Amino acid sequence: MRIAVAADGPRPDSNVEPVFGRAEWFVVTDTETEGVIAVRNAHRDDREGAGRSVAQLLSAARATVVLCGECGPKARLALADAGIEVLAASSGLVSEAVARYRELVGSVPQQ
Repeated sequence: MRIAVAADGPRPDSNVEPVFGRAEWFVVTDTETEGVIAVRNAHRDDREGAGRSVAQLLSAARATVVLCGECGPKARLALADAGIEVLAASSGLVSEAVARYRELVGSVPQQ
C-alpha cells in the first residue's frame, strides 16, 4: 500500500496540510518497503481543476490512499476514479497521520 499525505513540507515530520488540492507536498509512504518519497504539487495554485490534476499526479506515484485535512467533492470523485481512497480530517505530523491510519486499518477485521 502507498499512503500519500497532503503536507506543508517534504518530510515525515512535516505537518498535514488542511486542504488536499492546495498542499505544497505529498509525502508518500510505501508500507511494504517503508520507503518515503516526496512529490511536489505543481497544481496547488491552479485556479480550477486542481483536485483532478493532483489525483492524476498521485495516481502516477501509485498512491492507494490519501490522508488530508479536507477534500472537496470534485477532488474526491477524481481520486475515486483513480482508485485512490480518501481519509479526510487528518491532522498533526505526516508520520503521526500514517501511524494512525495503519493502526485503524490493522484493527479492521478482514473479510
